[in-house]
Amino acid sequence: MGTGFSRRSGQATVNVTRISEDSLEVTAACDSLARQILILTEENIRIRNELFREKEKPPPETVHEPTGFQWFQIWIGRTAVAALLLGILRRRFINP
Repeated sequence: MGTGFSRRSGQATVNVTRISEDSLEVTAACDSLARQILILTEENIRIRNELFREKEKPPPETVHEPTGFQWFQIWIGRTAVAALLLGILRRRFINP
């Protein structure tokens, strides 16, 4: 065990090592691939940080307005109060 083979071609290097009787460990390295991995890793970190910043922003302020049925109830109440006041004024001043 522990026997190995190494080969270099340009910027690429391959290492083959026998771990046990039926297992091999193959390791490959390439300078241009390592550089590309670093660039992609940095880009991934930048994007992740931007997403975290977006999540930290407070949600926009929402204005809670009455629904259609609530507006209906409001206007019915106003109309009822106006009718009641008119009725009271009519009884006091028109029919004393």
